[in-house]
Amino acid sequence: MELQRVLAKDSRAAMDQVHKLYGQDALVISNKRAKNKTELIVAVDLKSGADEALEEIQVQTKKSSHKGMTAPITSFDEVMESKIFATEDVNKDNENLIEDLENDNSKNIEEAEMREAKEIVSLVKSELSIMRREILLAQQLMTWPGIEVVSHKVQPLIKALSETSISLSLKTLITSVISDTTNIEDAIEKITEIVSANFESVELLESMSGYHLFAGSPGVGKTSMIAKLALTKAAEIGEANVAIVSLRDNRIGAWNQIQLLSGQVGVDSYKANNEESLKIILQELSNKKLVLIDTSGAESLFVNSLKIQNIDLKKHLIISADCSEAAIARYFENNETWNSLLISKYSETVSVWPVINALMNKSTPLSIANENADLQTPLKNLKIRDLVVKNLKNMQLSLV
Repeated sequence: MELQRVLAKDSRAAMDQVHKLYGQDALVISNKRAKNKTELIVAVDLKSGADEALEEIQVQTKKSSHKGMTAPITSFDEVMESKIFATEDVNKDNENLIEDLENDNSKNIEEAEMREAKEIVSLVKSELSIMRREILLAQQLMTWPGIEVVSHKVQPLIKALSETSISLSLKTLITSVISDTTNIEDAIEKITEIVSANFESVELLESMSGYHLFAGSPGVGKTSMIAKLALTKAAEIGEANVAIVSLRDNRIGAWNQIQLLSGQVGVDSYKANNEESLKIILQELSNKKLVLIDTSGAESLFVNSLKIQNIDLKKHLIISADCSEAAIARYFENNETWNSLLISKYSETVSVWPVINALMNKSTPLSIANENADLQTPLKNLKIRDLVVKNLKNMQLSLV
């Protein structure tokens, strides 16, 4: 294999040029902007070069024979025999190679299926654990007066909360706190204060620099969130100072998506197949002010333990606004700590009580919210107060 450099006005034109020159199977290992153009680094098979070299040798042999050099005479039977046995050897080698590739593919598929099965089992266990906890708490609270202790003007708010996915323990706490309020506005303010007291926020957009890794379930919107972060920070510190790295994401089309989004944003993109190659790439990118690392959703539960020597790697968790409490809880089962939590698919109409339930009393601060995958829709700093107020006011409107 050898590396070839392709320049074009944009990513699409560059890929067309790559396919025309090196075929549809050409491996693109780098995509970046250079002098207002898109530069692709392509790994090219040396087979074509070997064929040219062979032709040149044959030409030289013919020239030598014309100069009077005599070559050993081989009979027709000897030539045929050598070709037959050589073909058999080649076929045998090809069969062995195909068998090895099939074994590798089968092994990779089995490992992926095993990881997926473990995730499903873990999710089911988490759901059952939460259900058992809620049932036990409900049994303990059977004699508690509950909604009767609240003013009749505030009772509709408690009833509306009961229809959401708010946990029974949080509902009990809220009911106790607002027991002495006489109107919904004061009740909302008290609820906001009690919930906000259990959360922290960090303005990640303003302070982000260095190396940042993002984890989350498949389909949660990690890649589009990272692309928006790159776009936002590139406008602030310059495109040349930002890079995106894809780590161990072997899904079909995943790398092409990273390359396309990086080209649209105008930043460099790199692919790391394992921790060792990631370490090498990050060392090479030490001159960048910001490096964003996208990870495979299938391995999102394991990346928190990733450590790279001499690299201060900050790790963030991305969840969707409609995520279940059990799905979030899995990322904190072994007391994992995250530098911040980002919420995708966020809108005022989505109830985020499961998110609040799962993160109560956790030390992970909230940081950024993303409404959709459109690059032109800006990211926003996320504060728990805004989150709670929006959800409560949505319920209040339904009560009027």
